[in-house]
Formats: sequence, structure tokens, C-alpha cells
Amino acid sequence: MGTDEAQQDTGTDTSYPTLAGFYNADARRISSRELDVGLWWREDEQGPLHRAAWVNDTGELYLVRLGPQADGGGHVEVLATVDDREGLESALDGWRDRCGEPRSLSWLRERSAKLGRSARRTRARVAAGVAGTGARMSGAMTLAIGPL
Repeated sequence: MGTDEAQQDTGTDTSYPTLAGFYNADARRISSRELDVGLWWREDEQGPLHRAAWVNDTGELYLVRLGPQADGGGHVEVLATVDDREGLESALDGWRDRCGEPRSLSWLRERSAKLGRSARRTRARVAAGVAGTGARMSGAMTLAIGPL
């Protein structure tokens, strides 16, 4: 992996200098279907455009800056991870009306941040539930077959 494809962790999100670097970092992204979530995200009238998409197999909502690489084009930012399309569409309800408008990029980032927090809480609850189930199953097995 070249330096232009290396993953960068910015603390609040994960980013990649190129779209190729993003896809190559996880093979599931290459073969996965994607849901387009707008091509004209921008901060101001003359600002750079961004495309957003959701990767079905990884659950990642990502944003890629359009334009020449010398101007930052190709930079990919993973905004959030959500497990299902319905959750994504619910969280981003109204995106078609916002995309292309000034400050639409801020709107997308705000909605995505909430989506990311929600997804992290859900994964934490599931993990805690699985851990608790494992402990209960272990106890049940001890009762069923007796101590070893």
C-alpha cells in the first residue's frame, strides 16, 4: 500500500487520501453494492462538491471530494456506519431536498454524526447482550453437565 493510499484516523472519523485507497483498504467495499446519497454536497455556492454513498456490505456512509487531487479531490471521509438501509434513510430523511444547497455539507455531517453515535450505541448494546448471553450459557452448561 502506497503512502497516498494509507488510512488516516482523525479521531472522530476515518479518512483516506484517495478513493482507490478507501476501496483497497477493505475488499468488501470493492464488490459491494452502493446506495448513492447525493452528488452535489457543498458548503457554499462556490465551494468544492462532494459525493456521498453508503456501502451495503460494510455499512459505511462515506463522502468523497470531487475535483483534481491537487485541490483535495479524491479525499474520502467515512462519516458513519449504519447496519441497515432503513436506518440510513430514516436518519437522512430529506437529503434530496438539501443536497446541492449552500451549507448542505454541514447538514449531512450533522445528520451523519447523530447516525454514527446511534450506531455505536446499538453495537455496544448488542456486544453487551452477547457477552451476557455467553456468561449465562456458560453457567447453563455447568449446570447441565456438572463441573469439569
